[in-house]
Amino acid sequence: MFETIQACRKPTIARINGVAMGAGAGIICACDLAVMADHARIGTPEVKVGLFPMTIVPPMMRVLPRRRLMEMFITGVPLTAEEALQFNLVNYVTDAAGLDDKVAELVAQIAAQSPSAIRLGKYACHAMEDMTYPQQMRFAETLLPRVAQTEDAREGFDAFITKRKPEWTGR
Repeated sequence: MFETIQACRKPTIARINGVAMGAGAGIICACDLAVMADHARIGTPEVKVGLFPMTIVPPMMRVLPRRRLMEMFITGVPLTAEEALQFNLVNYVTDAAGLDDKVAELVAQIAAQSPSAIRLGKYACHAMEDMTYPQQMRFAETLLPRVAQTEDAREGFDAFITKRKPEWTGR
């Protein structure tokens, strides 16, 4: 499931409105963005029953600082919404009444952008995660011309020059 989320070429948003424990915490980390209600909690309680959350280590270690991650894993103590925000586990914290509005706002902001740029950008970010810096630079240099040749890039440049809103095709 985590690989499917990461491989998704469309943006993924975690909406947290309660308790997200174990795999739920992993799903949040696998998503591109996360919005959390101020009353919600995120945790990894597996150690309390003699387990370790092995399958969620990869997505979580890509998001959380190592010491915070280890604390969560070896104590089983969940994070509050404010702690999750402080440690960049989530992008936004809002009250429960504003949760859907904030998610809708993000969706609208994303929908206004080039689908092909987002798709290729997500691919590039995931592909570069485990590369060295020089490898990342070479990969980016080879991918940039491909992105610049899309219909969306041509439309974006034209819209910028003619001072109008672009009409994306997703190609």
